[in-house]
Amino acid sequence: MANTGIRVKEKRSRRMALGTAVGIAVPMAAVVSLLALTPSGTAVANPSASAGPALAAAYGELYNGTRWTMEYASFSGSGRTDRCDVWNNSASARSDNWTNLSCKQVELKAGKKAGGPGNDVDGFTFEDRAYDLYMQFGIGDNKRMEYMGGFKKGVWTKITDIDNARCEPVGTVARCYVTFP
Repeated sequence: MANTGIRVKEKRSRRMALGTAVGIAVPMAAVVSLLALTPSGTAVANPSASAGPALAAAYGELYNGTRWTMEYASFSGSGRTDRCDVWNNSASARSDNWTNLSCKQVELKAGKKAGGPGNDVDGFTFEDRAYDLYMQFGIGDNKRMEYMGGFKKGVWTKITDIDNARCEPVGTVARCYVTFP
């Protein structure tokens, strides 16, 4: 991983997901203040927020840099046909809140991207392997990556509309990083 100025904080205890990622208070007040939640829970640019850095588009983005196929899902909209066990269904998507959501699952082949206009990505998983997860916390000079745990195959990680997620192989393990601008 290239040095991006983000510190990685390794936690010694690995929580192989029976789903026990610990709840963590998220210091994202500056980011959240630039967003408003619609009744459906979707984050949109808050027109009353003071001018500041340009916001990311209102959809999550995912890059599968691994050698394996993974799945991504949309949790909103009608006609959801699948069910997703999401470990972090909170407004910030940074704390433990297990929920089984109606979702639409789509395969994402190795080396492919998902997200962008008309292709909302709300979460991801690997159906055939466990994965390690790191998430960004803080803003400005206080940005840091925290190890959230190892998750069993089929456990979904939610991402917000401003998050970017990327997964890469580390030996035989998928390692995923969730960041925001």
